[in-house]
Amino acid sequence: MAKLAATMKLKRLASAKETLLIGSEAYNEIIKTADSINNLETTDSEQVNKIEELVYRVENSIQTYGVSARSNFFFNRHGAAQKKAMTDITSLCRMMKEIAIQKRSNNNQELIKQNNNFVYNHEDGAVVVGMEEETEEIIQVLLPKLQDSKFDFQAIPIWGRSGIGKATLANKIYNDTRIAEEFGDHRVNIRLSENTNAHDALQHVIESIKDRREKYVDMSPTSLENCVRQHLERSRTLIVLQGVRSIDGWRELRSVLGAKGCMILFTTRSREVAESITQAIYIHEKRPLTEENSWKLFKEMVWPGGAEIQSAMDRMGRVMVKVCEGIPGAIIALAKQLAGKSASEWETVQKSAGRDVSKVMAPSYAELLDEQQLYFLYLGHFREDPEIEPEKLSHLWEIEGFISSSEGHESGMTLLDITKERLKVLAQKGMIDVRRIIDVIKSCHLVGLMGDMCLSKAEETDFLKVIDLSNQPSYSFGRTHRLVIYLGKYDAKVSTELASNFRILRIIRVLGEFVWPSTLMSNINEFKALRILDFGRVDFPRGELPKGIFDLQFLKYLSFEGCFLAKLPSSISNLSYLQVLDLRTQYKENGNNIIIPNHVFQKMARLQHLYLPLEFQLQNGKKLRLDGLTELQTLKNFNSKLCEIRDLFKLEKLRNLDAKVEVCLEDLNSITDFMTSRSKNQKGLRLCSIEVKNFDSYSDAKHSAFRQILKSGVPPIVSFEGYIESLPAHFDISQNITEIVLRNTQLKEDPMATLEKLDKLRLLVLEDDAFKEKKMVCSASGFPELKHLELSELFFFEEWRVEISAMPRLSHLKIEHCNKLVTLPDSSEFLDSLQEFKMIKMPKPFTQKVSERYDNQVKRPPSLMIDV
Repeated sequence: MAKLAATMKLKRLASAKETLLIGSEAYNEIIKTADSINNLETTDSEQVNKIEELVYRVENSIQTYGVSARSNFFFNRHGAAQKKAMTDITSLCRMMKEIAIQKRSNNNQELIKQNNNFVYNHEDGAVVVGMEEETEEIIQVLLPKLQDSKFDFQAIPIWGRSGIGKATLANKIYNDTRIAEEFGDHRVNIRLSENTNAHDALQHVIESIKDRREKYVDMSPTSLENCVRQHLERSRTLIVLQGVRSIDGWRELRSVLGAKGCMILFTTRSREVAESITQAIYIHEKRPLTEENSWKLFKEMVWPGGAEIQSAMDRMGRVMVKVCEGIPGAIIALAKQLAGKSASEWETVQKSAGRDVSKVMAPSYAELLDEQQLYFLYLGHFREDPEIEPEKLSHLWEIEGFISSSEGHESGMTLLDITKERLKVLAQKGMIDVRRIIDVIKSCHLVGLMGDMCLSKAEETDFLKVIDLSNQPSYSFGRTHRLVIYLGKYDAKVSTELASNFRILRIIRVLGEFVWPSTLMSNINEFKALRILDFGRVDFPRGELPKGIFDLQFLKYLSFEGCFLAKLPSSISNLSYLQVLDLRTQYKENGNNIIIPNHVFQKMARLQHLYLPLEFQLQNGKKLRLDGLTELQTLKNFNSKLCEIRDLFKLEKLRNLDAKVEVCLEDLNSITDFMTSRSKNQKGLRLCSIEVKNFDSYSDAKHSAFRQILKSGVPPIVSFEGYIESLPAHFDISQNITEIVLRNTQLKEDPMATLEKLDKLRLLVLEDDAFKEKKMVCSASGFPELKHLELSELFFFEEWRVEISAMPRLSHLKIEHCNKLVTLPDSSEFLDSLQEFKMIKMPKPFTQKVSERYDNQVKRPPSLMIDV
């Protein structure tokens, strides 16, 4: 990981503005060094750590030159500063290349063995518990004869996480008496290894042929393939493939085994592989064991024969089994650790049970490419975060050098697009969970044992160090440059020598009371090499920031998301390298929100991404000035009541804008004029949205402004609060509108007749008496692209009619506090395709009808929530 990270960072440093100022020689030297490191084949961690340390020193040299270049005295000593920077870079690059050509090697297989020595694999005769229902589901699909199909063969993928029992389930099905009777000798069970190819698979099939297998021995590969295919086609054949790793691997195996009439049952850890199979007649996601079956499996492994259980062991065992999350491999691994041990030894195991059993996830990690492992390990910074925003990750990964805008030049992808693609791959491989809204990844998070394994791997490789001050009064550091501190009942102290090594520092408050880490904060200026400083949900004493933060001259990322902060000091402008500033601090309904000096951003010319608080206060009655932010690309929570609108026209590089307007018609017209003019420019706004609040449109002028937004389609994301009485006709609304929120608009007519004709509308929210009509109708073929629908606090809403083929792509539905809606639509097939269905404070007759419907049908949404 360190080698890959070092190579990525070097390539990014080569194209930095400061490097180009130093000269082309610096660029060439860094690029050559990056290529040398990239070609280095070693698992020697000390060797790689030395290279990583030298890369950081190159970064320091470049940015020290950059700081000097902005000094008032730089003109008189430009030549000397440039020469010193070049000398330092050349020397450091030479040292890296010398390390790279040293011939050191370790036994990589031994490393793999060490990583996977805790992994449980199915063995014949092993204890099998709680898979009867899943076995039956798949057998019922397998037994019927192959019907007319456009494919020669059919497939059933079983996918799921490492250790969840995919192979055990496949073997149970293979050995079932009904399957044996149906397929007889025409059954083949192949356990794939990493190096298994199509020829190996053919050999396995040959081994299963009892009659005259000798005739195949001397055949050419092509003749062998044809003869085996003919043999498979003589009778209906079941082929079980255990451990398909990739789509390409499946295609290779399919090409030789996909004989006419065959049924291929295979297991894979990758959802992407399972869902890519066009011949699949059924896709089965392997389910974890229930709590009852988990305990049953554990008992049979630890106390075979039903031996008497001590109460202390029973209590500890149940706690540890819950940690296993119903994953059989984890339960069996835990049981093997505990079997035959005393109660006191159980106590010792319990302290690290989560980390220990998480090793069953190691095969999933080992199958990732090096780059994918790097992205996965990075998520260890956010182990306790319920949601990790892709936008945040895109900024961090760019600063770390993991991604760059040059990657997306040809395809037109932004850094955020690239980040979402990386997360999508990890989700498809079962490494993370993601939350989607209208098919867009909005957040991701690490789950259970996979998260524990991530953290374990990150610390094991010195990629990251995590300190939990709620239970760690003492701790040690390795060679890592990344540190996460969870606040708790202890203070934290990091020596000056160690502090100067860290590039990333996250300080997070999870839950409950905590001791303010005064020692750490009073010495925060000793973290001189910090590029990223991220505070999460931290209440600063008296709302004041530690002064030492503003001495961190190389800081590029600074976040106070969810923190209590009374005032933003004007000295923040000293952070001349800052690229990302997140000021989304705690929102106080009493109005006691953060104070921001109106000229605080005037000197922050490098700032590219600014996240303002939802609400903030100003001084001297003057609005916040933004005209000095010439590099700004992202501006979130822009409020026309608090910020100067005319400054927007000076932000030439602005690409993403979220704006809010309250009451004022002039402000609304100014912002929409800006958005419209910039959206016409090819290098203008990519993403923009507007939230209009307290905007009762009783006058023609206000009503006209609202209609103009819908007609122009700029911005395409609109949230409107206030009386408007009626919507314009659908032909007066732009087809570019993708998201609409209507709140307290008090429409006199059902809005669906108009909105369902917007072909690109993907999200619709109607709340707080958005309309006063009793009946709502969704017509046939209406809302062709709608994926997310929310209906909330519609107190006149009594009847809902949904015609067949309406909302064909709806995946997320939320209905809240519509207290007169007591029945489901007569035609409710649209409910079958839902991925998430939330009902909150709905009448009991309504929730009962929904429950009854899903109790009688198979197609229950993966996420169904009823909150009365």
